[in-house]
Amino acid sequence: MPQLLIHSETGETSSLTIAETTITIGRRRTNSLCLPHLSVSGHHAQILHEKGCLIIEDLQSTNGTMVNGENISRQVLTHLDDIIIGSYHISYSETYTAPNKNPNNKNVTALPSIMPIIDPAMVAAPQQNTAILKVNSGAKAGRVVALEKPITTVGKAGGDLGAISKKPTGYYFIPMSERETQMKHNGHDLMTQVEVKLMGGDLLEIGGEQLEFVHPYYD
Repeated sequence: MPQLLIHSETGETSSLTIAETTITIGRRRTNSLCLPHLSVSGHHAQILHEKGCLIIEDLQSTNGTMVNGENISRQVLTHLDDIIIGSYHISYSETYTAPNKNPNNKNVTALPSIMPIIDPAMVAAPQQNTAILKVNSGAKAGRVVALEKPITTVGKAGGDLGAISKKPTGYYFIPMSERETQMKHNGHDLMTQVEVKLMGGDLLEIGGEQLEFVHPYYD
């Protein structure tokens, strides 16, 4: 019986046997596999049986679904595939030995319950209209920062440093470095102390990291 081995960035590990026709994956607790982290969409992906194969399908999630390092929309799963959904690494295995089946129905294996992997970031989850920054590259790739405060600083003191301000009219980024900045907004150089308004999908390059501005986050 195939199974999923789920690994969170906090080191928590769990597993889920694939015994249903369709396995839904997402942040909301109505999913077969609940991954309660801000980097995971409410209904992020699904795994379904089709013509004797298991298919993983992205459900137009905010951050996408990756299989073996490639973004996918729909793909057949094979043994030892590495799946990335948000901040979770999920290993697919076809060699799992299933527990004893229900003696009253030898053709049915009940789907075992799975305890959601509780992430510290969900203790104080942002409101629905709160934007986030997702780190796309660098040492902190995959990290998600909720922009709940009136001002959130990004970068490093003494290096590239900027601030994102939350205003009634939207979110704005302003470079704060005193020296000539190397920061970019959607590939364009930024000028120190010159504010730019952020839109969903905008990319910031700060201190060798690429940050993606996502708003609204909740789908």
